[in-house]
Amino acid sequence: MNIHSQHAPNSVKPKLGLFSGGIETYWKDTGMGDLPAALEHDIACLRNALQPHCDVVYPGLVGNEQDAIRAARTLRDADVDLVVMYHATYVDDAMSVALLREIGDIFPVLYLSQGLPGLQDRYSPTDWGRSWGVNSAVQLPGSLRRLWPGFRLGFVFGHLEAETSIRQLAEYARAAQATRCLSRSRIGFLPHRSASVPMYDTFPDEARMIGQTGIHLSYLYITDLLRYMDKVTPEEAQSLTDELYQMCEVVEPTENEVRLAAKQAIALERMVRDAGLDALAIDMFPGLTPACGMLPTVGMARLIDQGVVVTTEGDLSTAVAGILLRSITGKPCHFWENLLFDEEQNYVLGGHEGGSAGFSMAKEGTRPKLRNTQCINFDRCSSASQRLNVPGAPHFGVLPEFITNPGPVTVVTFYRGREGYEMRIACGESVDVPPKDVHYEHTVFRPRVPIRQYFENIARAGTCHHFALVHAPVEAEMKKVAQILRMPCVDLTA
Repeated sequence: MNIHSQHAPNSVKPKLGLFSGGIETYWKDTGMGDLPAALEHDIACLRNALQPHCDVVYPGLVGNEQDAIRAARTLRDADVDLVVMYHATYVDDAMSVALLREIGDIFPVLYLSQGLPGLQDRYSPTDWGRSWGVNSAVQLPGSLRRLWPGFRLGFVFGHLEAETSIRQLAEYARAAQATRCLSRSRIGFLPHRSASVPMYDTFPDEARMIGQTGIHLSYLYITDLLRYMDKVTPEEAQSLTDELYQMCEVVEPTENEVRLAAKQAIALERMVRDAGLDALAIDMFPGLTPACGMLPTVGMARLIDQGVVVTTEGDLSTAVAGILLRSITGKPCHFWENLLFDEEQNYVLGGHEGGSAGFSMAKEGTRPKLRNTQCINFDRCSSASQRLNVPGAPHFGVLPEFITNPGPVTVVTFYRGREGYEMRIACGESVDVPPKDVHYEHTVFRPRVPIRQYFENIARAGTCHHFALVHAPVEAEMKKVAQILRMPCVDLTA
């Protein structure tokens, strides 16, 4: 069952708007009638270089302020994620300002490039015209600072089709697409932030997060989940139970426990689907697990496999990080925290109590296990279940255990600083080691700097203890996301 909401992350290429041209006086008043064709040739080369990475919308060569307005409205109506400003020849400030006013909140990137490959001995006037946009591209950032202090503008430099430049433009496009996806995303709390253990670092500032990212929030309730559980038929629960036994090695849990976990998983998936959620920030205690009779971790892992970002302990910041990573990579995210370090091997074992990673993330060639928790006796939480007149939780619950695949990883969270949320990022690799007997999904993370420096950076910068971990090297895109969102970004592995 695929429960992507209408705004769920997908593999669609970002849509890039290309604004290009120059003042028409060059080809109308100075005898360079062949200049537009030369510029269009250069623009076509740029479009072809970008096409493998982005869907490019090009409204045609711009020659004056009215052309700029027309082009901007075309790009805005096409709902592009990003506008790249390439000055094919000299663009005056009135044209640039007209564009920026019309595109509204679409993020602009200035590409300082030229049609000429470099300095040669002889060029025709038309050839020289293919380089004059360098002048106006140098001018524009200073003009914008005088007009609108603090204006957001990305910048890329390089030759027209240079691999490095095209890669950076594509990174900006993916980052812009992710931030637009985020602003259209809905995060649900079930039912609230962590209520059983004070975790001040994760206490959210919902209003500030909405203001900085544009996300939408909603709340689900334990009684809602109970009603959905009541509607799951015995046949449906047994079918998923059989599937879990085929997919996983069931170690401690009884079949009745697995069947209850399956029933709860089906209900949770249906409830999230009907609510149209892109992410779920779930809190298991003190109410949900005793009231429903089971840890929701099997359902959480299945939701992650189906494209929903899931965090535990009601963590809003990590849910936002997960939506961005999921949007950029199309991959599921692991809800992760630092749990044990090995200074000699330079790695950190991390994960969470269960439901923190999708079953699809299990290391290739291994089989996920279904385990009980190691030590928690949920009968101690029975007061809530007695008030709601529902069965208490089993002594040890049911949760997945596996190690994730090896390879490059990016780890991200958001920290509530003095003036708003700030990004924290770490880069490294998931280490190829055998699964650990830890009773939860886990990743062994080796940061690209020594462990001591990694933790010293954490202590110096301040961060939340929860992170979203994705198996992809997307440091460049995430730093550009921070730039687009006007957020400070600290690299914990720099």
